[in-house]
Amino acid sequence: MKGSGQPVIDIRGISAYYRDHRVLEDVSLRVLRGEIFVVVGESGCGKSTLLKCMTGLYRPDQGRVLIHDTDLILADDEALLRVKRRFGVLFQSGALIGSMTLAENIALPLTEQTDLDPGFIDEIVRMKLRLVNLAGYEDAFPSELSGGMKKRAGIARALALDPQILFLDELSAGLDPVTSAGLDQLVKVINAGMGTTMVIVSHELNSIMTIADRIIMLDKKARGIIAEGNPREISENASDPRVHRFFNRIPPKGF
Repeated sequence: MKGSGQPVIDIRGISAYYRDHRVLEDVSLRVLRGEIFVVVGESGCGKSTLLKCMTGLYRPDQGRVLIHDTDLILADDEALLRVKRRFGVLFQSGALIGSMTLAENIALPLTEQTDLDPGFIDEIVRMKLRLVNLAGYEDAFPSELSGGMKKRAGIARALALDPQILFLDELSAGLDPVTSAGLDQLVKVINAGMGTTMVIVSHELNSIMTIADRIIMLDKKARGIIAEGNPREISENASDPRVHRFFNRIPPKGF
């Protein structure tokens, strides 16, 4: 059942610094199996830093980061590799390799991390491209695609190993509203059809309201979470002025 059982991600009291600047302080959260969990907040509040902590790209200065009960901070290289194979990541840029075709980009994690037959890998690639509505683009290069198509191709690559968790960083950044709505729909289809747990960083209100089962809102001055729950309920009942401003697109005084 969606959002039931033990958490697949369990963050316990993490703090993160960049040089002498404290970005996150004593942050704790849980992401439940099968839910779409969205991290929101104004620019510079630590959203991307939190995502990097969850994916093992940044080691917090204190606290614990557990993915399926494996602590990313304490795990040895072998254990870390095992847990990383259980999640996929789409970075904000898409991070496709420009010299490779879409088929080669999507096949890369399969050829590097499995011993599957090349013919079977080709079939998986075609299946993933069909899933993101890019069938027939196997031989296209990233430079030949629109921004939305690059994002969908990035999702296809992130799904190559059938991950249990999918991390998406600013999925709709730089895209027009129609393309963004299409990506939101794709996220919902993947989540419903495959049961994939999703952690998404976003500041796009329309997207947040459309896809999120649950959100946390980070704040730069608080260095942590100032709101958590269903986004519509938070938006309608916000008593914290920072939360109210964000969900009603009200600029701060003197802006």
